Amino acid sequence: MKPVIFDECFGWLHEGEPAAARGVVLCQPFGREAMWVHKGWRVFAEALAGAGSPTLRFDYAGTGDSAGESEDGVQIEQWLRSIRSAIAYLKQTTGVTQVALCGVRLGATLAALVAAEEEVDELVLLAPVLSGRQYLRELRLLQQNWLETGGIHVEPTPADADYAEAVGHRLIASSVATLSKFDLLRDTLLTEHPPPRLLVLDSYDPVRSKKLVDACRAAGSDAVFEAFDECAAFMQESGVTETPRRAIARIVDWLGAPALVDSKDMAAIIGPAETPVLIADGARETPVIFDNGRLFGILCEPEEGAPSRRSVVFVNPGATHRIGDARISVTLARRLARQGVASLRFDVGTLGDSVGAVDKRPLSMLFSRAGCDDVVSAAAYLASRGFDDVSCFAVCSGAYVCLHAAPVSPHIRSLVLVNAPKFGFPEDPMSFAANDNRPKTATSTFMRSFKTARKWKRVLRGQRHLTPIVKELAWRMSARLTASVAYLAERTIGVDSAGSRVRAMVRGLGERGVKVRFVYGAGDPGMDEFAVFFGAGGRRMRKWRNVETARRDGLDHACFSYSAREEMMASFIQFVQAEAPQAACGGLSWARLRALLPRFAARANRPDEMHTKMHTKMHGDMRAEALESR
Repeated sequence: MKPVIFDECFGWLHEGEPAAARGVVLCQPFGREAMWVHKGWRVFAEALAGAGSPTLRFDYAGTGDSAGESEDGVQIEQWLRSIRSAIAYLKQTTGVTQVALCGVRLGATLAALVAAEEEVDELVLLAPVLSGRQYLRELRLLQQNWLETGGIHVEPTPADADYAEAVGHRLIASSVATLSKFDLLRDTLLTEHPPPRLLVLDSYDPVRSKKLVDACRAAGSDAVFEAFDECAAFMQESGVTETPRRAIARIVDWLGAPALVDSKDMAAIIGPAETPVLIADGARETPVIFDNGRLFGILCEPEEGAPSRRSVVFVNPGATHRIGDARISVTLARRLARQGVASLRFDVGTLGDSVGAVDKRPLSMLFSRAGCDDVVSAAAYLASRGFDDVSCFAVCSGAYVCLHAAPVSPHIRSLVLVNAPKFGFPEDPMSFAANDNRPKTATSTFMRSFKTARKWKRVLRGQRHLTPIVKELAWRMSARLTASVAYLAERTIGVDSAGSRVRAMVRGLGERGVKVRFVYGAGDPGMDEFAVFFGAGGRRMRKWRNVETARRDGLDHACFSYSAREEMMASFIQFVQAEAPQAACGGLSWARLRALLPRFAARANRPDEMHTKMHTKMHGDMRAEALESR
């Protein structure tokens, strides 16, 4: 697959058979759903290309890695224009003469709208949005469910708002007005001018879908309806979504192998640009592949003027790909570029569009040593481009891998770690707040619920039981007490523990001159893990150099809240601008040695394979730096 840019849209071209007559354009859904399907969409594109069809998946204008802001302009019209541009680009660069459109959810509806007006040979709709009013209700329900769970400290959307907000993504007023009156069966020309072939897979609204298929069949289309049983498992959060392999196999089979065109007709094909560049919002963005072709990212530089040596690495939050939740990494990268700061947002090796991306993503994979090494590689790549004063901005598990990469990388000079859920070393047992089986609710939230009359009414009615909550709180208090005893033993008689090694690592970063800022939203579950290692509110680190803690009352775990996200981005830009550029690190300084050695010396007698591998790598890095300094 090749990264491509067309009409200010970023995409991926999966090349397929060079002489294929038919290609496929994939149309993704809106907002959070687009984040969920990213992994499966890539698998789908690879399957189509493997069957011979050149396939293009892409981000609409104002979404993903494409230019613009989603709230600017007329959303639906510009997304339809993006699909038309994708069709033209696929024909121009691959030579295909026939195009199949395939979309999921709102992307399926957009594909149907385009197919009603464009020459589209085949159309595949996966769980299409058939009623705009019902879709808006679904978005509002998704937002309300989030506000009652992960966004309990977030101000809800005003009742009189003319936009619709769903977990960090907004449909502007014009989109809401259009969708509130929209019915796919009634309001499009699809049933009057259907494509020659139509396949609809749906389990959300099968009655309306069957009516659509029947109407298209009556108009002369070879239209087929089938159930989409894998839809519910597919439309889930990025960490747990399941690729709909049966549906993918069915679609590939239904489309069949494309016919081949005469080779002499291929002479006029332009082909994709070797090094695509996107000029967006005052920034110059270049897709890059580094670390021996293994990792993928977007290098974002100032469009004009000489950039400084300062740069930023953005790391995947959880299992989300490089754009970040609610597109925070893209927006922040471009704002930094306008301030003269370059950045690299990239996918660690198990996620997104990097070569090693995997289908199954257990929680332990997000906190792996390999992810830490990938951050080191990203910082080294920026340094190789002259941006050797590197800051890291990361949320959730991304904060964890950045923290553990910083002691190894000579280029990382500052860290802003937002809602970090875990601190122990990758080879240590997973602690309680980051454990798969433990509740993700913060202790402060539990305690707050005890003051709510509505919760006590549910207890008195037998709708809620206190025993599990009391047991969980007792377990947490025990963990805090055990950690406090271990800290006292560390301070008095030098007892080594997982907590002492983490504290030595963070304290060593500060002594080396690396500025570390931990940021937590009110009620974030990671605060409990933070307290285990650093004391409530970080009291055990208050006298450490260059290490600080900040609390944001309205900040949710993934920065979905619009106002909290804006505050977080403004704060980070100030943080980067306040940091004076540091001299390039040509050798291994004594301060860095002191920061590195306690981390590994404390585990020198632990012969596990992972430790041995990292120990060898660390000494190799030290030897390489020593040679460079000569």
